[in-house]
Amino acid sequence: MMSLTHSIEQLGESRMRLKSYFWLIFGLSCALIALSACGGDAVIFAPTPPADASDALRYDHPGGAFSVSIPRNWALYEQNTTTLATAAFAAPGSTEPALLFAVINLGRELTSAEFGDLLNLYQAQVRSDVGRYAEQSRQAMGDGSWRITGLREIAPGTSLAVNTFIQQAGTFIGLTEVVLPADAIDPVLQTAINTFTIHADAPLQPTDLTTLAFAKNSDLGILHVSAWTTRDGVFFVTGEVANYGLLTVRGLPVEAALVTADGLEIVGAVDQVMGYGIPPGGFAPFSLRFGGGQPSTAASYTVRLGTDWTPIGEGEIYGAESLTWTDESTFDASNRLIVRGSVTNISDHPITGLRATVTVFDSAQNVIGAVYSDLSPAELEPGASLPFEIPVPEIGGEARNYILNLQGLP
Repeated sequence: MMSLTHSIEQLGESRMRLKSYFWLIFGLSCALIALSACGGDAVIFAPTPPADASDALRYDHPGGAFSVSIPRNWALYEQNTTTLATAAFAAPGSTEPALLFAVINLGRELTSAEFGDLLNLYQAQVRSDVGRYAEQSRQAMGDGSWRITGLREIAPGTSLAVNTFIQQAGTFIGLTEVVLPADAIDPVLQTAINTFTIHADAPLQPTDLTTLAFAKNSDLGILHVSAWTTRDGVFFVTGEVANYGLLTVRGLPVEAALVTADGLEIVGAVDQVMGYGIPPGGFAPFSLRFGGGQPSTAASYTVRLGTDWTPIGEGEIYGAESLTWTDESTFDASNRLIVRGSVTNISDHPITGLRATVTVFDSAQNVIGAVYSDLSPAELEPGASLPFEIPVPEIGGEARNYILNLQGLP
């Protein structure tokens, strides 16, 4: 899927895609929890039994690059490519992945000076939260690794404490990221950190340090969330979902809930991400509306993705490989953003159900508005073009740029 980036009234700049973790906590804050599904269209939010810290098993990465001791009932997400081996773990019921391990092969051993330069490069340019992370301290550890403490901003005024460990084993580089609990170090985390072992004879192909930027906690990530209230008192939670996996995701549910200071959910809103699907490497926005506004007792909000979605194959959704478009934007007399343009079917087959999606960003690249529109007529023949006009009636801030995307069906 191709996404086009545009400035609004010459104010915008090129869109940057910020890599982010799947679990995020925002303030009014946002914690991300997994949804589980049942039959039909229902979605059930099911708790998971607490982990037993003493029930640890040795986890061996399928590529052979490392092993670590983790409780048997912690959730696992792993990546196994020719150049990158990762595993992320979350405690049952947790709203934040606690551990991320990653290993790459640089192809040669580094000198002490080169390893110091590597630490600087990783911190300044490679880590996934660059721009939202502030390093606090560095310390050389007895095993030859370095521990780097820092704070990851997840909302204005709200940060998570993160410990990053980087070590060298022959030509291999190992990374450990630990999201620290608010009170004290969990013994399970301590055990995992101490048992992380790199196997430098694994068949990882040589690569460079930037490969670590692709270490993820999940196939899906929630990005650029913002919450805002319209002049009429309607409360919105908007953002977008990134697909880091290998399958196109269709019908992905997303839910937001307003929560009291003691964790009681007051009211919720649920919908699917916009568009027909999110292909690998693609993005799709969501916009969740609370018509009654933000209750006075609401201290935070949660955003969570569902598992009740459908993987689809090639050719079931048409995007930029079959469609091309031009567009421009203006504001009307009511100060609504209007996106106008024309879409053309460049394929050799008809395309039906044309759907346009507009995602609007502020200067910090937070999503401050999103809308989709089904175009008419319903079918576009090969070589044919269709004009469109898409109003974005409500925006939660000063719009700096937007992305327009079009999709269709067979």
